[in-house]
Amino acid sequence: MKATVSASSLTFILGVLVSVVPILQAAAKTNAAAPAADLAMYRQKHLAQCGDSYLQRQTPQLTRKADVELFYLCFEGFAVGYSGVSRTALWSAEHLTRARIRSAQQLERVNNFHEESRLPDRVKARLADYKNTPYDRGHLSPNGDMATPEQQYDSFSLANIVPQNSTQNRTTWRNLESQTRYLAIKYGEVYVVTGAAFEGSAVKQMRGRVLVPTHLFKAVYVPKLGQAGVYYAPNDDSQRVQIISLNDLTRRSGLNVMPHLSPNVQAQVLNLPLGQDGKQDDKPTNRRPPNNTGFDWQLLVHLISMIADWVQSLLKS
Repeated sequence: MKATVSASSLTFILGVLVSVVPILQAAAKTNAAAPAADLAMYRQKHLAQCGDSYLQRQTPQLTRKADVELFYLCFEGFAVGYSGVSRTALWSAEHLTRARIRSAQQLERVNNFHEESRLPDRVKARLADYKNTPYDRGHLSPNGDMATPEQQYDSFSLANIVPQNSTQNRTTWRNLESQTRYLAIKYGEVYVVTGAAFEGSAVKQMRGRVLVPTHLFKAVYVPKLGQAGVYYAPNDDSQRVQIISLNDLTRRSGLNVMPHLSPNVQAQVLNLPLGQDGKQDDKPTNRRPPNNTGFDWQLLVHLISMIADWVQSLLKS
């Protein structure tokens, strides 16, 4: 028996398809991978001003679709990618040299926390956000790396600060900062990207404004060795630290912090020094980031459009 479809049924199907296509097109646009032209120009301007803070003058790359409202900020001695959603930096990048660390060792610390005037009021972290909270104002690029008064002042911008567990900030993390400076002195130079990770869906919010990172990381590349590794630690008082690969950091944080490096270097783990204050977790097995299994919205839109055209041709016949 030959199946038949009435004109009214075809009209109904066509109406449903036509109504669905714009919704799917919007979803496809939301999930599009190509960056906006103005964002690319914004990034290039940032690199023109402070590209020396980054390995091969390349900023970290977001590998997940996320609403971060990214602001690129240049400072004396480091460069920041700031999120208007979390109201924290996502990363802070530095090029540390032996000479810079020697100069920094001669500079006395002067606390001068301040709000970042270059950020719009609606997204900037405020001093009041951190007042009477259980968290320290934790530096990403630390004061101890700063070789001049200007660099030191900039390091106290709240754009370089995250809410950090006080025990971690004053013990484990302080030690890891010292170990990183030790590497700069030993090998002459290192590139460092320190940042915040927000794992899972139960991320805490401070005063309803500033997101509290679940983890902190410090990625270190030693040019003399051609190797890199990452300190990765939960933002709590456990004093636990993992040493992981750049690949693992990308998988966990959604950031490829040193995109210039080869896949082989990103997959390997440099045996970073821990010092006496760190409790090292079992080192995870190296693995490459999983393949992108995201849904192909553009293909679905194309298929539905083809079906809609076919239905229209049936109605006209």
